[in-house]
Amino acid sequence: MAIHERSLVEPERILRKERLVIDGVDVSGDWNLIILPRVINDYDLDFAKEIINSPDGKTINQCYQCSYCTASCPVHNYWDERYNPRHFIYLARLGMIDELQKRADVMWRCVSCHKCTHRCPKGVLVEEVLKAILRTMAKKGLIEEYPSKKFDKFFTESVLEYGRIEDGELLFGWIEKQGYKVFKDPILKKPIPFLGETPEWLKELTVKPIKSMNIGFLVLNAKHMLFHPRTKNWSRFKQVLRKVMQEEGALH
Repeated sequence: MAIHERSLVEPERILRKERLVIDGVDVSGDWNLIILPRVINDYDLDFAKEIINSPDGKTINQCYQCSYCTASCPVHNYWDERYNPRHFIYLARLGMIDELQKRADVMWRCVSCHKCTHRCPKGVLVEEVLKAILRTMAKKGLIEEYPSKKFDKFFTESVLEYGRIEDGELLFGWIEKQGYKVFKDPILKKPIPFLGETPEWLKELTVKPIKSMNIGFLVLNAKHMLFHPRTKNWSRFKQVLRKVMQEEGALH
């Protein structure tokens, strides 16, 4: 028989005989596949309680494992089948931390499209729950700080400073934080696009839409690259926002 989500079953638990006869009926072929049961003996139920008590993890127990989230997830379908929101929630509710740790290298890959949340028939805020799982694991020192979390911090700092982001500066600033060498102009110290060690995939991804932009829009973006756009009267509001975020633990 077919195995759905086969990547979730360890190869050693999958048995298939060349020929199998049950009660005189030859069931050889796809019907002779056997999956050995799994015994769970290492779990931490307090882990799930911590997630439920966090502001963005409250809906985790509404999940009834229908897998609509996984079926609609672009990361699972087009990038990495190991990225499986339904399974992450399942593991978290059982407190199977070691299994979550095995998948820590893919769990942060959410692209925030919200398809999972939109299609969930039980109202689970899937993306928020997954982030609550990751944050709880990081807080316990079970995983290293994941790349998307680092980007969130970088993005937040830019918004706090100016009230607005400048796409090019944000993009090339992030590339620099990844260890690539980025050239900057000697006066304003702003990154010069596509000079330095810009990854080839990024050049291909960026050049095509640039070709279809009109001159006025390109000039506006070039101006913003040199002089970061700033929200009017932002200075005072910035101080209030930073203080509130620090008090609520959203800024460290």
